[in-house]
Amino acid sequence: MDNNRPIKLAIGLMSGTSLDGIDAALITSDGDTVQRFGQAFHMDYSTDMRSRLKQALSEARKEKRPTDKNALINETEQIQTDLHYVVVCELLELNGLKTDDIDVIGFHGQTLLHGPDEGWTWQIGLGERLAKRLNITVVNDLRGNDVKNGGQGAPMVPVYHQSILKGQISEYPAALINIGGVANITWVGSEEGGDMVAFDTGPGNALLDDWVREHTDLPYDIDGMISIKGKVNDDMVSGWMENDYFDISPPKSLDRDDFEVSEVSALSLEDGAATLCAFTAATIKAGAAKCPAEVKNWYVCGGGAHNPVIMKMLKDVLDGDVAPINALGFDGDYIEAEAFAYMAVRKLYDLPITFPGTTGISEPSTGGVINLP
Repeated sequence: MDNNRPIKLAIGLMSGTSLDGIDAALITSDGDTVQRFGQAFHMDYSTDMRSRLKQALSEARKEKRPTDKNALINETEQIQTDLHYVVVCELLELNGLKTDDIDVIGFHGQTLLHGPDEGWTWQIGLGERLAKRLNITVVNDLRGNDVKNGGQGAPMVPVYHQSILKGQISEYPAALINIGGVANITWVGSEEGGDMVAFDTGPGNALLDDWVREHTDLPYDIDGMISIKGKVNDDMVSGWMENDYFDISPPKSLDRDDFEVSEVSALSLEDGAATLCAFTAATIKAGAAKCPAEVKNWYVCGGGAHNPVIMKMLKDVLDGDVAPINALGFDGDYIEAEAFAYMAVRKLYDLPITFPGTTGISEPSTGGVINLP
C-alpha cells in the first residue's frame, strides 16, 4: 500500500431491497487499496421478519418522509438493528475474532424509501445502538450527505467496484452489473477510474422475488428453475420499457417500488417469472447504451448472477463478454457488504465515496455518520 494511512480491519453489513437477509463481510483497507479477509456470513430473514419489513415499507409509503416514523417502523428499526448485532457476533465467531480486533463497521441499514429528487433517502438502522452494543465504531447513514448535497444517493458501490477491478483486468472500458433488488451499472473507462459513471438501470430481483413469494413458498426463483420454464411476453416488456426513466441520462437512481407491472398478474407463474427476467435484461441493455463508450467486459454480481435465465439473457443482449464477478476471484454475493466496509474506512480518513459521475453530486464527497462506542 502506497500511503501512510494505517490499515484498518473493517466489517460491512448490507441488507438489500430484495429483503432476503443480512450479508456481512470483512476487509482490510487503508481507504485506497483493499483486500478481502476471512469468511463472509449471511443470515436469512425469517418469514416473520420479511413480512415485518414489507409492512414497514408499506407504512413508509404512507408516511412519505423519514422524519415521520410511526410505532411499527420504530419497533422494526430496533429489531433490525439487533439482528445486525447477532450477525456481527456470528461473523466474529466464524473468523475467530474479538470485537477489539475490528476498527470500524459500515452499517447500511434497510432502505424503506428513496426520494433523492426531494432531497432525502430513508434507511432504518440505529448506528449508535449497534456501536454501543458491540463496543465498535459504526459508520451509518452513508447515503444521506450525498442526497442532501444534490446527489442521487445511489448507486453507492462504484467506488469499491473501481478499486477491485484495479490490477485485475487489462481491457477497458469494463463494467460491473449489480443485480440486487434494483439493478445498476458501474462503467470504468480506465484503471485510474477518474472517468467512472454509474446509475440504476431498472428493477433487478425485487419484482421477480415478490412474484415468486406471492405464488409459491420459495423465497426467490432458485437457480432460475421457475423462469426457465416460462415464455417471455415481449409485448409487456416493450410496454414497460416505454417508461420515461429509460430516456434519462445518468446519473440516476430508483426506489425498489418505482415500477408498476401489474399486467404480469395475467400470466402464469412461469411466464410471469420469465417476463420479469426479460424486463431486467432489457433495462440493462438500455443502460449499456447510456455508457460513455462500448464495454469490452461485463462482470455481474448480486443475487441475479445466480439466475441462469438472467445471465443467458444478458449474454444475448449485451455486446462484449459477460461473466460473473466470481471469474475474477471475488464472491459476488458479498460485494455490497464489502463495499460498505470500504466506505466506512474511507469515512474515517475523510476520503470521498460519491462522485459527480456516480450520483450526480457536484464534487467528490465523503459521507456517513460516525457513531463511537
